[in-house]
Amino acid sequence: MTAAWITAILLSAAIIVASVRLILWHRSASAPSPRRLIALLLLQPVCGILLFLMLFPPATTTSSDALRIATRGTSHLAAGPMVLLPEAPDIGAGEHVPDLATALRRHPGTSEIIVLGDGLPPRDMDAAKRVAVRFEPRPLRQGISHVAPPPLVAPGSSFSLVGQLSALPRATVELLDPAGQVTDSVQADADGHFTLTGTARAVGAVLFTLRLRDGRRTVEQASVPLLVADSPVPRLLILSAAPNAEVKYLRRWAADGGFAVTTQMSAGGGIALGDAPIAMDGATLRRFDAAIVDDRSWAARRGVLMDAARNGLGLILHPSGPIDATTRGQWQALGFGLTGKGGLIPLALPKPLAPTIARTRQGIGSDDRPADIALPDEMLPEISRLGLTPEGESAVPLLRDAGGVTLAAWRAVGSGRVALFTGIDSYALTLTGHRGLHGDWWSAMLATVARPAPGMTPITTPGWAGERMILCGLTAPAEVEGPDGQMANLLPAAGCAAFWPEKAGWHQLRRAGDDQATPFYIQPANALPVMRAARDRDAMLMLRPPASGDKAATGKSVPGSPWPFALGWLLASALLWWLERARVGRAAAPQSAR
Repeated sequence: MTAAWITAILLSAAIIVASVRLILWHRSASAPSPRRLIALLLLQPVCGILLFLMLFPPATTTSSDALRIATRGTSHLAAGPMVLLPEAPDIGAGEHVPDLATALRRHPGTSEIIVLGDGLPPRDMDAAKRVAVRFEPRPLRQGISHVAPPPLVAPGSSFSLVGQLSALPRATVELLDPAGQVTDSVQADADGHFTLTGTARAVGAVLFTLRLRDGRRTVEQASVPLLVADSPVPRLLILSAAPNAEVKYLRRWAADGGFAVTTQMSAGGGIALGDAPIAMDGATLRRFDAAIVDDRSWAARRGVLMDAARNGLGLILHPSGPIDATTRGQWQALGFGLTGKGGLIPLALPKPLAPTIARTRQGIGSDDRPADIALPDEMLPEISRLGLTPEGESAVPLLRDAGGVTLAAWRAVGSGRVALFTGIDSYALTLTGHRGLHGDWWSAMLATVARPAPGMTPITTPGWAGERMILCGLTAPAEVEGPDGQMANLLPAAGCAAFWPEKAGWHQLRRAGDDQATPFYIQPANALPVMRAARDRDAMLMLRPPASGDKAATGKSVPGSPWPFALGWLLASALLWWLERARVGRAAAPQSAR
């Protein structure tokens, strides 16, 4: 039994004894007053309770162990004690610390932090995992909140740049090539998403420019790094049940694009056309990175092709015309929905590019092929597609037409990937000057499904000057060469190492035993501020928030102040003493006659 319980029992007994005494006194009084008795009986427990609360004041909760952390974007009007990280603005009062880990060491016992501003940078995420984090994200400002450039592009290839805007739906986004010419311009959708297309030229590390416009006002402009590098020659197999224009122009495009192409076509009656015949078995197909197969060739070699796909071969299936029920069922069994009326229907093509953008995409012309001749015709060709949509639960959309209908989708099969393209006569694009669209379609499909080739591993993590970034994939000490030629040594732990870039620009990662350096770009410290804030906000929301059972959430329990109860007990006791001795409420005693 605790002291509080013992005291409570003693006080209760005293209150009962005092109340009994008052009742007996009231009965024996010559002039009793019921009102005075009631007041005295009520004041007895009041004095007892106040005395108990004075001796054992109730516990109160305090949030004194919750540190307020100021980060980038903290309002200058923020008041109260707080810890200022290096990114926080100079708001006067506050304790300056180099990082969150230092703040937690200076304030031992901290179990909760309250983060103000945009959120903690990546440097402090590991330290923040040790405490509960209270963070109220602010709405993002207008700007570019996400950009995902391609990790690696082959010279001469087209590439797609996807991103998202914040608080600027329907704004105009432009992509400028290294020469400053607009290579694409689109309007973001209602959610701010956009996709831009550009063309890579010579091998090397180049910078494109992303420009955001709201009407005539330029809201933001930032550099987009692009790494253009040669890759091993991809080995492509084209299988067709008959010679046709689709195979002819597809082979020409692949050969011009640097593929090692092998074509096998059947002319009927046991006659084979194309390259020298090859054996269709697993050993032969392992020599290829991808295969493009029409529906009739698929029906004859389905088993060996699927075995090769499970072992890593990239497989692209396409119809040569309307397909029968058997082929449709087999392709549906691969995971492609193929919903629709069937047959052939027109394919919706995008509108031709503006002449200035088309010239930028085509690049500098030559004597054999001047730039103006290479421009697409204003008249769009008539191209058909299957009246079936290759979407499914396990299929990932890959290409869409101008109406938003899925033209191609892919899915993983074992170690490889299988794609289904529903276009019928895409070669017509090359005959009307739309070779770029034709190449974009087939490049996207082959890049998605082809067997991965050994080569450079690009660094896709964005970095900013003055902010720590993590470089992984390191098995031994490495070096980073800055844009000014200065070297920084990296000592990896568990395959990763921290790097603090001081200057913006292209850096070179040099691994031990690797003669080829890996370029990566560091953004200026003030570049893409909205994207940086969105990254920090998303990372903050993944940290552990205070739970109802946490000490940080319920508050630290400490004894309250006894002085208010002491004052109340003193006043109640004084009133009780006065009522017991004063004549107020007493009945007048009868006077004896003289």
